[in-house]
Amino acid sequence: MAFLELFASPEVGVLEWPAGVLPDEPVVLTTQSGDARSLRRAERLGFTEVGRFEAYGSERWFGVRPGVSVTGPGRASWS
Repeated sequence: MAFLELFASPEVGVLEWPAGVLPDEPVVLTTQSGDARSLRRAERLGFTEVGRFEAYGSERWFGVRPGVSVTGPGRASWS
């Protein structure tokens, strides 16, 4: 069930787009540091914390996901 949930989520489709357009480029993400649900989802999607900073009156989490190597038409594998 977790497998279906992950691939049914819209985030996966959004994260596959850079594989064809900007292969090997990292994807970055920010969210509020206090948003535990968003932080868990970011980690599940392969993001790792790079740092934290203040913005919009709260501490923000900054993460990066490594670039993707395209392995064939419609296929991608994350580095």
